[in-house]
Amino acid sequence: MLITLSGLDGSGKTTLIQALRSALETRNHAVVVCHMNHDIGLFAAARAARRRLSRRGTRLAPGAPPPAPRAGEPGPDFLRRLRYALVWNKPLRRVLYLGDLLIFLLFRFYVERVRGRVLIMDRYFYDTLVDVTGPRGGSWARLLARITPTPSVPVLLDVSPEEAFARKREYSVEYLARRSAAYRSVFDRLPSAVVIDPRDVSRAAADLGSLVAARWRP
Repeated sequence: MLITLSGLDGSGKTTLIQALRSALETRNHAVVVCHMNHDIGLFAAARAARRRLSRRGTRLAPGAPPPAPRAGEPGPDFLRRLRYALVWNKPLRRVLYLGDLLIFLLFRFYVERVRGRVLIMDRYFYDTLVDVTGPRGGSWARLLARITPTPSVPVLLDVSPEEAFARKREYSVEYLARRSAAYRSVFDRLPSAVVIDPRDVSRAAADLGSLVAARWRP
C-alpha cells in the first residue's frame, strides 16, 4: 500500500507522518517512510554523492572557517546559484520526472511486494507537478499526472498560506498562496484524494488509519 502526503512547507507533514506511522504499527502494519526529495530520484542520488565527497574533504577544527576557494575554483555562492538554477529549472525537472518515476516504481515494488510493507511518502510526484507546472496546470501537468501511479491514499494537508508562513516563515505568503492554488489544481483531478486539516494531529492520524484499513488490499 502506498500512502502519500503533500502540502505546503509548514503544513505539518512530518508530524502527521510520525503519528500515522505509530497508528499503523499498532495495527501490526510494517511501515517504511521515505522523503521524495531526499530518498528517491536523481537529485537525491546527486545529493548523496555530494555528501560522500564532502566527507572525504579536509576536516576542519570546530569553529574554523571554511578554506577560501583556490584561484579559478568556483566559490560557495556560485555553487549555490548553480544548484538553485538546476533544481528550479522547469524543463529539466520535467525530463528528470520520467527517470525519477522509473526509479520510484522499482523502489515501490521492492518495499511493497518483496518486503510486504506499507510505504508512506513525505511528498510525492504531485509536489513535483506543483513545482514544474504552476497554478494553471496545463498540458504538461495533465500528461505527467496521467503517467504517475495513483497512491492507495493520496493525502493533501489543507492549511492556509498564512498558517504555513507562521510555522516556517521560509517563503512569502504570496508564494505560498500560488502553491496552494496549484495543489488544489492537481488534487482536484484525483477522485481518491483525501483532504485533511492537520491541526488536530491525533484525530487526523486516527482518521487516516481507519481509511487505510478500509482501502487495505493484502
